Amino acid sequence: TDLSFFDQPPNGSVLCALGWAAWKTYLGRPEGDQLRVWAVASLGIGLRSGGRVQEATDVLETALSQIRRELPSDDSTRLVVLNTLASLYTQLGRHEESLAFRRQCYEEFKSIEGPCSENTLINASNLGMTLHKQAKFAEAREVVRQPLADARRTFGDDHYVTLILCETTADAISGLGGEESLRETIAMYEDLVPRSRRVLGSSHPKTQQRERCLREFRAFRAGGVPAL
Repeated sequence: TDLSFFDQPPNGSVLCALGWAAWKTYLGRPEGDQLRVWAVASLGIGLRSGGRVQEATDVLETALSQIRRELPSDDSTRLVVLNTLASLYTQLGRHEESLAFRRQCYEEFKSIEGPCSENTLINASNLGMTLHKQAKFAEAREVVRQPLADARRTFGDDHYVTLILCETTADAISGLGGEESLRETIAMYEDLVPRSRRVLGSSHPKTQQRERCLREFRAFRAGGVPAL
């Protein structure tokens, strides 16, 4: 990938500027140097934060190639890059590639850290959400079934990871259709919303989003127009 368009710092967030600074700092290091590879990855993540989706994708694909070739044992950086690329691929409409990376990240975290680590459980949720966006609702529900049970047992009902998995599960169930699925979805959100208020606070964006979802599901069940 040609990285010559970074002669001037890109506009955007502080993270984007920091990524550019890291790239400029470590540009002269030799191939295979860990800091040089990290700088490329940081630049890509910063570009994504600045909303430069295609450029971020190009840079992170370069970073991924470098990691695989030069730092094959650096699982941590590789998995961060894979996860970020999965999100970018979704934004670009490259859905099958996004799903493949989500599956890979979940399986690798499960292998490296075990089924109950926070990273593994968050990646299970990421996979479930990606499947949901692709209308693969039954698979999404099945993917998060055991991780949700693991999160509840390991961290408790009020842990933020458990809340994320509850939301992913409820959304997957809602996609299955039918009155029973809708009742189960509403029941899960009725449990989730007060916990979210307690853990995150009423003004937190995730709490407000979950409150909106609950209102909309209730309105749908009542046959009215979904509340905004």
